[in-house]
Amino acid sequence: MYAIRIFPRLSNPWTSLNVAFSQPANYATTTHKRTNLEEKLGLPERPKKPASPYLMFVKKTFPEYAKMTPKLPFKEVVQKVSEEWKKVDLETKTKMLNEYHEKLQKHPEEVEKYYSSLTDAQRIQLEAAKQDKSDVKKKRQTMQELKKTGKPIRPVTSFGLFVKDEYTKMQSKHAFGPSVMKEISKKWNNLTPEEKAPFKSRYQEAYKAYEKNLVEWEEDMVRQGKESFVRNRSRPANGEPKKSSLVKSAETDPVKPLINK
Repeated sequence: MYAIRIFPRLSNPWTSLNVAFSQPANYATTTHKRTNLEEKLGLPERPKKPASPYLMFVKKTFPEYAKMTPKLPFKEVVQKVSEEWKKVDLETKTKMLNEYHEKLQKHPEEVEKYYSSLTDAQRIQLEAAKQDKSDVKKKRQTMQELKKTGKPIRPVTSFGLFVKDEYTKMQSKHAFGPSVMKEISKKWNNLTPEEKAPFKSRYQEAYKAYEKNLVEWEEDMVRQGKESFVRNRSRPANGEPKKSSLVKSAETDPVKPLINK
């Protein structure tokens, strides 16, 4: 059996619709379809999880109200639909809820059949895409966590410093776009080593400060038990943080005792 993640929503089906109120002005005729992973890969459409009774009611009723009141704000149209839902009799709601639960119980089996119908090549392609998506998500989460810890930011290269300076000058002339970057790159390539030297010097100074701050940050992370955040070479070998080369270089040799003759 294939590992399929299915989490049926157990919350009350009468809960209000969670919608973003930043819809376009012509929301009455505009539809937004979320493309799933299978569709992006050109695979057959995967069985969709059944919508709750309330969502089914909204899907049917919302376009009608939006069409009748085109100037009414999106939020107010949703409120009108919600009020109409409250007027639906209990018998109708119960019938809709029973149908929803029947479809919900059949959904795992339908999904299982879907994955079984895929070829080995399609399944491998899908699993690889899922892994890539998971890796990207984990990387994004790690970057957010690192940002919260105050990890030092790597300085801009000498070329980047040059670009920043030149771009600032060109902004005053209202020059923007890819052509500007192309012009700056050409100008950099035409500089002599002597003309590039100041930018390289600025970068080297910034990098030295960055390395010092990075070592201090890594040592702090190790003390907090967050070794996974630091580089392998900075991780403790025997439970003790590795002493940085910067700290070692700052240490002096032990003073030898004087020998009285």
